[in-house]
Amino acid sequence: MATTRIERSAGGVLCQNRAGSPWVALIATRGGTRWQLPKGWLEEGETPQEAARREVQEETGLRGRILEDLGTIEYWFYADRTTRVHKFVTFYLMACESGDVADFDPTEVDAALWVPMEEAIARASLASERDVLRKAQEAWQRHMAAQS
Repeated sequence: MATTRIERSAGGVLCQNRAGSPWVALIATRGGTRWQLPKGWLEEGETPQEAARREVQEETGLRGRILEDLGTIEYWFYADRTTRVHKFVTFYLMACESGDVADFDPTEVDAALWVPMEEAIARASLASERDVLRKAQEAWQRHMAAQS
């Protein structure tokens, strides 16, 4: 009989405007075959917001400022033959403040790059993250309109 473990993670949709259009930092894993948003486990005593900022920086080489909570996705997977994991990941819309994608941590991910928002939505490997990206696109447009 399988045991069930609950895991909590946080991540970010890190954005910046380029020529008036939103671009997003994506990461590649699994030998560059899976494109996704940066995310990772909450460390002891860490808030989801702190974890999101840390994970984004580790996995993309970029520092961001949180603009808003984009909600939590959840999914199930098997960690091994006897352990089911129920994972909850809270994502935040973030504005890029500094850094360079060339400075990603190669022990964490295979690549990090900036892509236009529409391409990020098309390229993201997981449907739940495509949904997060669509929500981020709307939120980013609201934030940019409010600054105008």
